[in-house]
Amino acid sequence: MAGITGIGGIFLNFAGEKDMLHEWYHKTLGLDMTDYGTGFLEGKQLLLVSFKRDSEDAPIINFRVDDLEAFSNKLKKQGVDVKQIDEYEYGKFMQFVDPFGNLIELWEPYEEVYLKMVKQEIEGYLKKTSDKEE
Repeated sequence: MAGITGIGGIFLNFAGEKDMLHEWYHKTLGLDMTDYGTGFLEGKQLLLVSFKRDSEDAPIINFRVDDLEAFSNKLKKQGVDVKQIDEYEYGKFMQFVDPFGNLIELWEPYEEVYLKMVKQEIEGYLKKTSDKEE
């Protein structure tokens, strides 16, 4: 059966000049950049695509990290003004604004809890929509 197997890309229109953006994200966050942006070729992918948000603010990109405390300290040493770390049952989150005014979020997921939560949300949504069809 033909079906969607994942996300091929997310295309955002960040503020800032392209080369300066790429340089900052490479030097500060350690992302491998290309002329098109960045990609993730290794590891498990946990991805959320929001079609509607409660806020009308600009889009937020959320990068997964393996150790949020250490990454936060690394950013602070580079002069980045990071916000406090918030912890939820499915992971830790922290936000900061890049030098171009783009809001960035970092997430250290608790993978098993997150996957269980998403599966429950999907089941709940399917039940809700099937109840409407009956």
